[in-house]
Amino acid sequence: MRLNQFIAKSGFSSRRKADLFIKEGKVRVNKRVIFEPYFEVKEKDKVTIDSRVLRLEKCVYLIFNKPEGVTTTLKDRFAHKKVSDFIPKNLGRLYPVGRLDKNSKGLLILTNDGSLCYELTHPKFEVEKEYIAWVKGDFNKSLLIKLKKGVNSGGEILKVKSISIETKGDDRTSLKVVIREGKKRHLRRLFAGLGFFVLELKRVRIGDLRLGNLEEGSFKIVSKESIYRLTRNFRAADANSCV
Repeated sequence: MRLNQFIAKSGFSSRRKADLFIKEGKVRVNKRVIFEPYFEVKEKDKVTIDSRVLRLEKCVYLIFNKPEGVTTTLKDRFAHKKVSDFIPKNLGRLYPVGRLDKNSKGLLILTNDGSLCYELTHPKFEVEKEYIAWVKGDFNKSLLIKLKKGVNSGGEILKVKSISIETKGDDRTSLKVVIREGKKRHLRRLFAGLGFFVLELKRVRIGDLRLGNLEEGSFKIVSKESIYRLTRNFRAADANSCV
């Protein structure tokens, strides 16, 4: 197994952060500092980061319907409610996959599988995320083309893969939006660039994994096979990312 995968599988960090730890010389294999993320680790090898011995743990996957007002970060002493407040501690250390800001709600994946976190959040994998957005005002069809081409926000070009108008009424419009990127406050900044305020934002799909009828504030444990099949479109047996 590659060293960065081993670190991710241990639950110590994501694979992306594991690469940084390795390059900074913080990782040792059998007391030898290793600088190569793809260094092959054998079953008998002892891997340490800052004197902490890493061990592989069983991967856990769950989906959570995050309510509005809940902070995605696990530790924030200023947050009124955190995702971790809803998840039993006996499931171990689970980390949110990707961003879902405090004022947004809907589908959130939590896991200790660092490899899956990496593949669902890195832009190069282009995993689709689908949202239902309610914006203030009358959003007409001519604006849909602008969102597909992209809007400049603070020097970043933000855009959508697809968008359609769902309903209109009472000075608000609901839209179904699909993106392949996950930049900070992506959709809120995108709509703001066209002069529209987002009243409500709900994520309903990641890859082919859907929120379904899961109640707000509730979670459901899912299998390794289904999470990989629905989010990454390949068999978990090929992922080689968990014990």
